[in-house]
Amino acid sequence: MASTDARTTEPLTRNQTQSSLIAGAVAHTIFQTGWFAFGMSLAALVASALFGNIIGAITRSLGGDDPNAILRALDGGSELLFWVVLSFLIGSIILVGLSILVSGWMLTAAGVHRPWRVTMSAIGIAALVDVALFWIYFGIANLLTESRLAGPVLLTPVIALVGGILVGALLWWLMALAGRPKLGAAPKADAPALAE
Repeated sequence: MASTDARTTEPLTRNQTQSSLIAGAVAHTIFQTGWFAFGMSLAALVASALFGNIIGAITRSLGGDDPNAILRALDGGSELLFWVVLSFLIGSIILVGLSILVSGWMLTAAGVHRPWRVTMSAIGIAALVDVALFWIYFGIANLLTESRLAGPVLLTPVIALVGGILVGALLWWLMALAGRPKLGAAPKADAPALAE
């Protein structure tokens, strides 16, 4: 007689479910912070380079002998600004790496099947989703306040923090569910075993 149970994958244990939710909340918050900082740092580098080229073109068209003198006059701290932006860029990359490590360690400790694959799948989806979510958070902040400063600068990070925790928990849990082994299948490691 055929079984009426349609389940073909092993269920997540309570510990695995809780760990995937917590790992998602923590790792996605770290990742989201690094990802947004990375995007803003790249935008700042492009904007500063573009600004320098525009000033140089204007100076040359006006017949100036030394376009860099105007740049130095406009922004005496341009070199400092470059190093600040570069440090933010490096810090953002470190945060993204840290989010991957934290997630992988937490999922491994909970015994989630293929924890590093779950982590990388969730991070990859989060990288795409977070771009759209940033604008949604920004729009919600503008709807909640009429202030041009309080909405974008003060309220958006708070909404992004809450949203990041919720989205991360849901996304990591779904990836842990999707990565469950089939019933009766032998457990496989994330990386292939070395031949003896």
